[in-house]
Amino acid sequence: MKAGLFTNCFKDKTWEEVCIFASEVGLTSLEVGAGALNGKSHCDPAEIMKEDSGPRDFVRTAEKHGIEIGSLSCMGNPVHPDKKIADEHAADLVAVIEFSSRIGVKVVNGFAGVPGAGPDALYPNWIGLPYPPEYTGYAKWQWEEKLLPFWKEMSGKLKKHNITYGFEMHPGDSVYNTSTLIKIRDAIGENMGCCFDPTHLFWQRIDPVRSILALGDAVVNVHAQDMNFNVKKIELDGVLDYTNYEDYENRAWHFKVPGYGHDENFWKNIVSALRRAGFDGSLNVEHQDSMMSYREGFTKSAEFLKRIIFNEPAGKIIY
Repeated sequence: MKAGLFTNCFKDKTWEEVCIFASEVGLTSLEVGAGALNGKSHCDPAEIMKEDSGPRDFVRTAEKHGIEIGSLSCMGNPVHPDKKIADEHAADLVAVIEFSSRIGVKVVNGFAGVPGAGPDALYPNWIGLPYPPEYTGYAKWQWEEKLLPFWKEMSGKLKKHNITYGFEMHPGDSVYNTSTLIKIRDAIGENMGCCFDPTHLFWQRIDPVRSILALGDAVVNVHAQDMNFNVKKIELDGVLDYTNYEDYENRAWHFKVPGYGHDENFWKNIVSALRRAGFDGSLNVEHQDSMMSYREGFTKSAEFLKRIIFNEPAGKIIY
């Protein structure tokens, strides 16, 4: 396993600056944000590929600083009811897939997306309840008419380049828990995997260890991010909360770097579950912790992860 960094918070840095920063804080693998909601400030696949040497130069910049590119991410909504947004996010995703194949990266991550509630919808509609009864019909339409057709088409592009797509399970998105991840994988194929981020599982009361073991070899990428609860707020209003993430005192829960929401033993259990599931890739720190600077947060995360990840293959017990 490796301790890595998700670059989505560095929209103000160049590619080389990102690589230098990762090296300085002790994280040697990158999950590179490359389009849609992640922006393209340090990785714009379509622009890079305009020059034949572009992809090669991109990789060499990382290698120069001792950095490995583990995966690319394009978090967006390619089934958005606004065709302009959907087309932009889908085009970004196609470019990311092509770019991944050019630089030898085998995992692309992102969201499944969330459509509207019907063919004439103007805005995305996340269905989280079976009542009123019409909601069930909306959800069925979303999956059958939008999600599955889009991802079946995208699966063909992924297969062409031998790339697996890792869905991040995220409330507000159509794939938001273990069962919806398995549902889309069963419907489309094994190149539909999971970018496992425990953060949003915690506040849904999903056990990340049980989720990992249920997903098994579907797990192809991991976000190392933590969270904690504002108990007083939850006792009053519950966990559903659109309060700004930076309003620390009034939110129901908060993003934290690893170890600042759950203790080291808890994270060791997650790492052990990942090994049982056959995962041996990168745990990429996603920093959205408003209590820490990027440098301190990533440095502390690197130190924390290096203590708990497995660096060597499992040994054999000798009796």
